[in-house]
Amino acid sequence: MIMYRLNIGRCFNTLLLLLVVSSVHAQEVMILGVPELAPFTYLDGNDIEGDALKPIQQIMTNSNIPYKLVYLENYTKLLKAVRKQSIHGFFLATKNVERDKYAEFSIPILMDSYSWFILNQAPYELNSEAFKLNAKVGAVNRTNSFRLATRRGYQVYGQPSPLLAQQFINQTIDAVFATQSPFEYQLQKLKFPKNRYRIEFESDRPFGIYVSKQYIRRHPDTMTLINQQIKALK
Repeated sequence: MIMYRLNIGRCFNTLLLLLVVSSVHAQEVMILGVPELAPFTYLDGNDIEGDALKPIQQIMTNSNIPYKLVYLENYTKLLKAVRKQSIHGFFLATKNVERDKYAEFSIPILMDSYSWFILNQAPYELNSEAFKLNAKVGAVNRTNSFRLATRRGYQVYGQPSPLLAQQFINQTIDAVFATQSPFEYQLQKLKFPKNRYRIEFESDRPFGIYVSKQYIRRHPDTMTLINQQIKALK
């Protein structure tokens, strides 16, 4: 009879190695932050709602990446949470240099635009020097559009989108520079007639998902999986 001696130490080391490899490759739950960006994402009572949820759910489910959503109101809070690693990413968002320091941007999920909303009775033409020097320009605070308008030298008044829409209707500001769909949504909610203002398109803006570089270091295939599923939506 052939006798085999069981090497307990070697078996234990092999088992430990398998457990370590398994834990490294197990996909941890991705915590995604969601801003107030109606109609794409918004808080309704205690529930996160919006047009962007269905494609995001499809992307994450088909990528086999477990995830959960948390509401964090604005992009300043979202980026701060990524830096502290209390969330692993956020959506929907556009690219900027500061965000790129801490997270990677997916391919676009949808396109929107930066546009000007101008009251018909505004005293200045959009591209005139008088407009730049004197017009009161509104923008949604803590957004890329707010920073862009400020850098261009306009007198910019930053407010949350619902309050900004109310100020526009009340004519306390002359124009608004914003992502078009969300601001149109706010004006429609307030039933502001479209014949009272005009919209002037400025540029297309891609919206996607930001995922933290820390999370990607732990799970290097993450962006490949997400981008594959974004392509599959189209």
